[in-house]
Amino acid sequence: MKRFLFFVMIVTALTLSGCETLEGTAGSGFFNQINLLSTQQEVSLGQQFSVQIEESEKVLNHPAIQNYVSEIGKKLIAVAPRQDVPYSFKVIDAPDTVNAFALPGGYMYIYTGLLKTCSNEAELAAVMAHEIGHVAARHHGEMMTRQMGMEMVTDMVLGKKPGMVASLAGQLFTAGVSARYSRAQEREADSLGMEILYRAGYPPQGMISFMSKLMEADRRQGGGRSMPIFATHPSPEERVALLQELLQRYPATPQHNANYGEDRYRQAILSQL
Repeated sequence: MKRFLFFVMIVTALTLSGCETLEGTAGSGFFNQINLLSTQQEVSLGQQFSVQIEESEKVLNHPAIQNYVSEIGKKLIAVAPRQDVPYSFKVIDAPDTVNAFALPGGYMYIYTGLLKTCSNEAELAAVMAHEIGHVAARHHGEMMTRQMGMEMVTDMVLGKKPGMVASLAGQLFTAGVSARYSRAQEREADSLGMEILYRAGYPPQGMISFMSKLMEADRRQGGGRSMPIFATHPSPEERVALLQELLQRYPATPQHNANYGEDRYRQAILSQL
């Protein structure tokens, strides 16, 4: 009876606050599935976080590279399952950092260290598609609710804790954001990402080749998983195995196999960094 009353209280609170819930992946746990952020609140927080990120990180001053990355992003979001947020894509000038992350509301940042690690356009698109998967599944609201608690998130979206946005921009995002997602959320983002990648016309193998490349680089560095993009619950080996399973859903076509974009990528990115 007490558990039932507790559940009623939670549902009532969510209803009165006008916020949304998202049906989570099986096994992710009740609190992992709660999302206190409406779309409008998510976008608002994302805008606030983006201001803080761009004050602490150096946005790359190279319009051609920024435009190239944004064009890839447009191809991906055109086929993304979520269309109610203003996606944007910016490159951060940090050649030694292999990382990318998305903020609530679809504000995405890609480090130049990651751009240098990719060998072709399909690999970059794979990373971006994975991050779009997190946005599409509303993982940010779920993650923030789980990490901070419902009361704290509610206070923040109501503007009761103005100093928290600046603090969270560094704590929840940039270097360690992947570690904040649950295992189920990472798997869901991989699955959604591969679907987005394929529908956008890229070979889904690009997601596997990029992850395999990172695994090999990590082994050469001693296997410490020191790269920020590896700060994730499923091991890289486990993720590659899952991606290999997902790949069976997508038949290889000449059109997809011809769209790795190696020459485009070499000219637009690798020759410029």
